[in-house]
Amino acid sequence: MEALIDFLVEARRVTYAIPHGTAVGDGTEQMIYDRDEWGYRDRYAGYNPYGGHELVWHQGKVIWMKNYIAEVLSDVRPMSEIYDFQREVLGQPDPEHLMRGPAHYENGDYSYKNEITGDLSFFSGQEFIYYKGEAVYRMTFHGGNIGNLK
Repeated sequence: MEALIDFLVEARRVTYAIPHGTAVGDGTEQMIYDRDEWGYRDRYAGYNPYGGHELVWHQGKVIWMKNYIAEVLSDVRPMSEIYDFQREVLGQPDPEHLMRGPAHYENGDYSYKNEITGDLSFFSGQEFIYYKGEAVYRMTFHGGNIGNLK
């Protein structure tokens, strides 16, 4: 499990800094990170709302995944600004909250909150972004280990 945590921290730090994924050709985009026997894919579709999934491979077998759906809830700030703040939050992964972002984060008028039930092996939760206390973004997610972690 420690190796999965280390790899997820590294993969997220690299991929969340990317503003857009690579088109796959079927209407989805994905962000890819591979290292040694590990692989990571974040594949998504849509704009607002949008949804997708993250997968982690080890030695050719999928061992972990997360599904998500999200939407911008308000037009008080431009979507690009909301997503810039989100990338700032998620580009600094917290090993204690790898299901998404840290429990709480603030910068200027923006704040981020992550509510999770469970742990990395089996979880569900929601994340929110607030602008001056008003919810402007929400994501619902769930996932965990699949297959056999060795």
